[in-house]
Amino acid sequence: MLWGMGSTGVTEGDVDKAMAIVESGRQSLRRDDPAVKALAAAVSVRRRLQGEEAVADDELLAAHDQLHAKMPHRNGGSLEALADVLLGRGIVPLPGDYDGDWWLWWPKKGYGPCRDCRQHRSLTRYSAKWGKPYRYLCARCRKLELAEDSAYLNSVTGVVPDEGESAESLFGRRMAALVSQLDTQAAAAPEKQVARPDADQWGEYVDRLIEVLGSLDWAGWSVPDEYDSDWDAETGPMLFATLWRTGAAMEIEYYPRESRLRFLPYDDVCGDFPESFSVLDGEVEVTVTLRGDEAVTAVHRRVGALGLLDATRVRVVEGADPEAAEAFEAESLLSLFGPAASYREIPVADIVKEAVQHPDLSTYLQWVVGRAGRNVHPDPVPDAAALGIAAWCWRNETAVEAHHLPSDVLMARVNIAVTRAVLPHVCPYEGIDWDGIERSLTDTSWKLPDGRTVSSLFGDGWPAVQSSVREQIRKWQRLDSELLGPDTTLRLMTIGGSTDHTCHWWGQGRWRAICEEIVHDAVEAGFTLPQPYGCRGPAALIDDLENPDMQSDAVLAWLIDMPEASVSGPHGLRHHPATRPLVREYDPWWAAEGT
Repeated sequence: MLWGMGSTGVTEGDVDKAMAIVESGRQSLRRDDPAVKALAAAVSVRRRLQGEEAVADDELLAAHDQLHAKMPHRNGGSLEALADVLLGRGIVPLPGDYDGDWWLWWPKKGYGPCRDCRQHRSLTRYSAKWGKPYRYLCARCRKLELAEDSAYLNSVTGVVPDEGESAESLFGRRMAALVSQLDTQAAAAPEKQVARPDADQWGEYVDRLIEVLGSLDWAGWSVPDEYDSDWDAETGPMLFATLWRTGAAMEIEYYPRESRLRFLPYDDVCGDFPESFSVLDGEVEVTVTLRGDEAVTAVHRRVGALGLLDATRVRVVEGADPEAAEAFEAESLLSLFGPAASYREIPVADIVKEAVQHPDLSTYLQWVVGRAGRNVHPDPVPDAAALGIAAWCWRNETAVEAHHLPSDVLMARVNIAVTRAVLPHVCPYEGIDWDGIERSLTDTSWKLPDGRTVSSLFGDGWPAVQSSVREQIRKWQRLDSELLGPDTTLRLMTIGGSTDHTCHWWGQGRWRAICEEIVHDAVEAGFTLPQPYGCRGPAALIDDLENPDMQSDAVLAWLIDMPEASVSGPHGLRHHPATRPLVREYDPWWAAEGT
């Protein structure tokens, strides 16, 4: 039965789904509300597209425009989904359409006809700046555009790049030339008040914020494409949002004019999200300029030191209300197995029952998840998952330990090599490429950076290592495809890479911060730094330890077990307290208010 929409194909089921989206967004609307009708029409179009039914361009665009007019927010991602399909058909708004804000929900990347060559290719949206509008270009046309821009800058500034010159050097020379040209004009120009940013400037600020938060996005945080905004004459523009990851939250505020990015504790003032908690106890500020890679690196290192690039570890505060604690545990269980239930299209309870009874998974759930990873939140963190695969598909449950290598330094080198080999095959969007991991970890020609093959290090034991690692990988591949699905598998591997077993391994988000504390304590104690860092200094040692497998055996041995250390310390990596993971607390203060 059609629902008052003529021949648009909207069914009662589409309306039911629209109402479910409305209710999940804590909105109170009736079924005959225009916003619900618009959402139901969008749901209908998406349903028919997924069923490979024909939907005309006019109907698709009308559904998008109606939804934008009636319910631009909290629409369950329907606006973004319709925009993605429109892009694929070559339908892209003009710069001023939708009040100039369409870029907030149109995809950053997609597939469709390129604006310039009109060929159907992978596309990237480029910001409206330097006099250009928002546009979708393929890689080939973008390269051509950059070449034309470079030629134009050469002409305007009179500066031509030298052979081998870095981008930073060329930018500096061009800026110096422009400043020289404009000096007299700037001196004569009257002082102006700071103007409110236009749509193009806001878009530039959003793009920059997304860029500097890229490492958080990769680590599973919900970095948005649109932000709340504000402006005043003193501080200028501000963008702000709440970042979420599996119940954990933090606030961000970005002040482009002042080059400030603030990370702030999250406070659920209205009590809308009772199982949420803040990952920060205080404010953290990072300098973020509008351009350049330095700010990207600075944010990456700062959030890494805060543990935000690793899985969150959280425990319920002592003395908490038992019912609130149980609700928190239930929410965590749902976060872990909910994606598997969606993947299998069966209830969560059925998935949990299958998982705990599965002969290839029950022990992992009992020991790794239930004990070693007891406080690890089920976050989807690719780098931590790579450590989990290194720990549970290579180091443990295989013949590797039976053929333990002769030194801890060599074992560390192989562990790092394993993690490096796994990392390219773990993706937060596509899941884990088990075939690629198997090929990498069982390849007889696989080498360490110094040229030695891993297979030669195990000698006669390599066939046993090879076959047992292959068996373990294939076991997880079956669990992934037949029982768990990619999201839950990624979360389980994240937990496996976030226990005390791997807390001192390279590859975690806190690695550089850990090395900084070890080196700082050694310098404070007057210890001798390993050569050549006695001359180059501690800062160079910290930088180089970001890639410890590229260092000499002496440097790596010094890092693991500091030779001058006494029982009281300071210690190297093996025993340094910096390797202890940061643990947050969930405090359901609201549960005790009525008692």
